[in-house]
Amino acid sequence: MGQQVSYRNYSGTAAEAYERFFVPAIGEPIATHLLDAAALQPGEQVLDVACGTGVVSRMAADRVGSAGTVVGVDVAPDMLEVAGASAAGRPIEWRQGDAASLPLPDGSFDIVLCQMGLMLFGDKPAALSEMRRVLAVDGRLVLNTPGTINRPMEIFAEALARHLNPDLAGFVHAVFSMADPTEHEALLRDAGFRDVRATVVTAILHLPAPRDFLWQYINLTPLALFVNDAPDDVKAALEDDVVGPWEAIVGDDGGALDQAVVVATARA
Repeated sequence: MGQQVSYRNYSGTAAEAYERFFVPAIGEPIATHLLDAAALQPGEQVLDVACGTGVVSRMAADRVGSAGTVVGVDVAPDMLEVAGASAAGRPIEWRQGDAASLPLPDGSFDIVLCQMGLMLFGDKPAALSEMRRVLAVDGRLVLNTPGTINRPMEIFAEALARHLNPDLAGFVHAVFSMADPTEHEALLRDAGFRDVRATVVTAILHLPAPRDFLWQYINLTPLALFVNDAPDDVKAALEDDVVGPWEAIVGDDGGALDQAVVVATARA
């Protein structure tokens, strides 16, 4: 049986690392494109599905203001705990729940947002159906997923397969598994949405030094459950195989990296 890697198995330490490292380097730059496409208005009612540690929820709360409301839903309680601690006094409601069975009433939101989650959902049609259910008439959906895998992540996946287990490389590829905008459009139309549109934008990620980023990434994802238990010589070989090629791409001290992102919009 292969090794199963899932965000459902998340520790508080991993959630804290996600907020500390992933959010500023990757989450915030990508969220900016999502929020721009959403064009939130003061007073709107917003749902953030698969909210993680809450970066999109926080940005949405700033845009809808005190007259609006924001609810963040995530399956992982430790992510929600960090989200609450990071909200800085914003009036955001945090709810634990699965995207495929949202714990919320019908027609209760003007807009549903979902950042970097759809590609990992076990039942995508059910999740999209739920998002449509909780939207008001003519409500808006805006979601994004990573586009085509970048070369550093390809190198990382190859090294995981070579030194540890091909199933772990499969997790990396799963993150980038919805790179085709037409797949988003088909799924949204099948879920009953209209005015469907999906486009590819480029987010500029500012990554730290490759050696630091490698272990930050491992420890802020479910991969840590498997990689950190490997023998020291295996971890050293993995690091050697990844860091040198990464440095050739972004430099010894890190730097900017372009990442394609699919942004899809629709109406209920």
